[in-house]
Amino acid sequence: MDILHIQKGNPASLNVTITDAAGTALDLTGRTVFFTVKRKNDYSDDDEDAVITKTVTSHSDPTAGKTVISLTATQTDVDRGVYKADIRVYGEGLQRNTEQFYVEIIEVITIRTT
Repeated sequence: MDILHIQKGNPASLNVTITDAAGTALDLTGRTVFFTVKRKNDYSDDDEDAVITKTVTSHSDPTAGKTVISLTATQTDVDRGVYKADIRVYGEGLQRNTEQFYVEIIEVITIRTT
């Protein structure tokens, strides 16, 4: 992933396959996936100031490394702009983060409801 576009204030569903450096799917059975989006200048050691956080414990196809990160409209209602992000897999002796990638919160054009 280089840059992921998410519409501001709209729900988003991110289908993700998590692999190791060799491209082999990580078994997510019994593991937790953390998705974190931070401002590009946030270098803190914790996720306290993250603009989006999501914890996923139930995966769509865990043995194939597949999970879905479902975000609500409230979770995506953050300032428009480009942020840094990663995904962390944790559990059963494994602590691994993906490469850092970028999330761009983009403006929605049509907002009427009738």
